[in-house]
Amino acid sequence: MPVYQLDRSEEDWSGLCRQINGRGDLWDPLKCVELRRPFWYASFGAELRGSYEVYRNYNWGSGPQDRNGYYLNRLISHADFHLGPSVRIFAELQSGLEFGRNGDPRPAIDEDKLDVSQLFLELRSSTQQHKIPIEVRVGRQNLNYGDGSLVSIRDLNVRRPFDGIKLILRPQEWRIDVFAAKPVETSPGFFDDAPDHSQTFCGIWATD
Repeated sequence: MPVYQLDRSEEDWSGLCRQINGRGDLWDPLKCVELRRPFWYASFGAELRGSYEVYRNYNWGSGPQDRNGYYLNRLISHADFHLGPSVRIFAELQSGLEFGRNGDPRPAIDEDKLDVSQLFLELRSSTQQHKIPIEVRVGRQNLNYGDGSLVSIRDLNVRRPFDGIKLILRPQEWRIDVFAAKPVETSPGFFDDAPDHSQTFCGIWATD
């Protein structure tokens, strides 16, 4: 069975569709919903997280201080559609809310009422046609590499997605990502996040 990933688009629940005997977990029926055509299935998931934070001398005492603390709430839900072995559509919504912070929500990281955090089309090559499996993802997606100090999901109350294209190569035990993307600017309203057109970056990441 796969394990839950920080980036839920990296999970593969296709094994549940091939499982003949009963499924052991309460949520298994949602993780692999078989569609009518062969190799077509959908997977659904959600995360609800709440946290209460209290700081003393926040930001070295600069700006409004809050000795009573505040509450953060985050809801993320996703749908993953596999339309045969070569086509995939992944969609994810996130809602981050802040309650009771003195000085209002911190920009970009505390509040985003509702927006698209991921929405991409993925095309996969056939292993019969190519010795090295190739995947291409186009659209809004998470990028998370290394320890997350430079390119990361930014797993705070509001995550940071990217708009761009990513090529994934899987030679033997390796995974090689080649990507070009723009960071998405977080706005606090409803469906108002947009890519920052003043920034574009590209890179290559390889791991075994």
